[in-house]
Amino acid sequence: MSVTSDPQTRQGRTSGSRRTDDEWQIDGVALSWRSPGSLLVKGDLPIRVLTTADISRVLPGTLLHVRARVLSADPMRGRAATLVAEELTILSSPPAVQRAAGAIRESLRESVRNRPPDAAGLLPGLVVGDTSAITEDLDRAMRDSGLAHLTAVSGGNVAVVVLVALGAIRLAGVRRGPAQIILVAAAVGSYVVLARPQPSVVRAAAMAAVVLFALLIDARIRPLQALGWSVGALVLLDPFLSLSIGFTMSVAATFALLLVASRWRQDVEGSSWPRRCARAVSGLVLVSAVAQVAVAPLVAGIGGGLPLGGVLANLLTAPAVAPATAFGLIASLLGLLWAPLAAVVAMPASWAVGWIATVARWTAESAGVLPWPSGWSGAIGLAGVIALGAVALVLARRRGGVLAKAVVAIGVAAGVLVVAPPTSIPFGSSWPPEGWRIAMCDVGQGDAVVLNAGAGQAVIVDVGPDPAAVDRCLRRLGVTSAPLLVLTHFHADHVEGLPGVLRGRPVGTLVVSPLTEPPGEQRRVLRWAHDDGLVIHTAAAGDTWRVGAVSLLALWPTRILRGQGSDPNNASVTFVAEVDGVSILLSGDLEPAAQDAVLASGVLGPVDVVKVPHHGSAKQSPGWVAATHPQIALVGVGLGNDYGHPSPVTVMAYRAAGAILGRTDLDGDLAVILDGNGVLGLVRRGA
Repeated sequence: MSVTSDPQTRQGRTSGSRRTDDEWQIDGVALSWRSPGSLLVKGDLPIRVLTTADISRVLPGTLLHVRARVLSADPMRGRAATLVAEELTILSSPPAVQRAAGAIRESLRESVRNRPPDAAGLLPGLVVGDTSAITEDLDRAMRDSGLAHLTAVSGGNVAVVVLVALGAIRLAGVRRGPAQIILVAAAVGSYVVLARPQPSVVRAAAMAAVVLFALLIDARIRPLQALGWSVGALVLLDPFLSLSIGFTMSVAATFALLLVASRWRQDVEGSSWPRRCARAVSGLVLVSAVAQVAVAPLVAGIGGGLPLGGVLANLLTAPAVAPATAFGLIASLLGLLWAPLAAVVAMPASWAVGWIATVARWTAESAGVLPWPSGWSGAIGLAGVIALGAVALVLARRRGGVLAKAVVAIGVAAGVLVVAPPTSIPFGSSWPPEGWRIAMCDVGQGDAVVLNAGAGQAVIVDVGPDPAAVDRCLRRLGVTSAPLLVLTHFHADHVEGLPGVLRGRPVGTLVVSPLTEPPGEQRRVLRWAHDDGLVIHTAAAGDTWRVGAVSLLALWPTRILRGQGSDPNNASVTFVAEVDGVSILLSGDLEPAAQDAVLASGVLGPVDVVKVPHHGSAKQSPGWVAATHPQIALVGVGLGNDYGHPSPVTVMAYRAAGAILGRTDLDGDLAVILDGNGVLGLVRRGA
């Protein structure tokens, strides 16, 4: 096979308590293949290869021999097959042009290696589409602020390349004419190789090629015509581009911007200078808004929600994009000659992207994302709402504002109430409920419990398998800091969400189980903790903590049980917590052997609330329910899980004891409240 992309890391997937290994993925073209006992077949088929081997230095154009297991095709993404590599051998090096592009990309990374992490990760992404060093929390902030397009090379980058190339060409003394046009075209083509042929880059380069060709033959062409010709030609050459979300977003945003720009220019021409200045400012706002609106249905369709601060974030960052791109490109080239000079030139670019990252984090934190249904229904519904708004604007200009306002009101109300569930609208429901003491987050098949310490603080017990899910839950609860975080044991469904908890909120002490198994998950947790400066404490029976309105007493483990079930489950940190007058027993995934050991110690008594061990599995000690006799039982479990959790027998046992039972698969987030009369209640947010 011939490699056609840069290697990308592929995060392992969490399934229950297990997590698959991280691996690499790389795209390419299969040139020949055969199965055992068959003849060699030659062809030209697009494929993707998955491997755990380190292929980080492999460049496009490299020729590989792969022995692999073949998975099914993915026609919607233009792949004939996905291969899971068992053996991978490099047959030949990439061509010189790809080696040069790789050297320039590495030069840019080196020029900002000693800059702050945000700048070191974001600048290569902005300039050449290299997102390998962008941290997970910055990537999330860029998406939530409507700035994700800045980490994918787009038409704006190509425009900067054209300007930089023109400047260099004129400094070299080349006059206007065919030679200048050909050199600019060569610069654009070289940039496509450097930034890799991403859909948005290909669209912008093709449009530039159409314009340059028109200039070369002295023909006039309008921008919308150039867009139409370039898109038509690209789709004819590669029909799968029509299924690419990135390509579709690029075309939609460009079309909307060109359409609005032509009308806006007509309004400005002939105006006075004060009016022109005012129109320039309004034009900037309009451009940002139009670009956001044009791609909003597609963003919602892929599950990105609606970034509420997208327009403001794009306005604030727009002035930084061009200088970051220009200085970044120059630094990447200078780095091939003298690295110290490249680092100096890259400094203004790093300041610019530092500003972009700051705006992204601030906007994502303060404005957030409006949840919206994903898939075709969400995309079509939002497109309908936008269409009604557009109709209203037309009517407002032609027939006055009363009718327009009525159409807007009806359209927005219909779109929100019919397309978006009421429970997904921020401020549309009262959450968290007044008087909440304990919350269990709906994080899928896993546990995440929040104890309200007051004033935005919380003690968090386990974090579930999904960083985004636990982060959303904590934001809904208004949790801004966690002085104490407990991970009962190191199974993936209890610890993989840790980056989500650390996203934008300080965490003090991390309490962990004394059993460091499974070792892979334990190492990931320690790496995250060390990177964020957390204080790590290994739990032991008798430990106590107090945070605001929350006090905790550790009951287990007093020893490590081996061979009596799952060792990590039976080593779960178990404790009783008091939360402003409400007691709760939290016991991770304890199985019968460990439950019996806790019962035998005599330290366990009745509590108000129980977090049901091990997601309500059938593995429960008969005496556990009787000893705790809770008023409320909480089960953290994923809808349609493969484990049969919660067991009907376990559910019946708690209900027979008189407990109100809440389960996150059916009820969504759960909150235990204490009213003014001292009565406990369970509030279900809704799945």
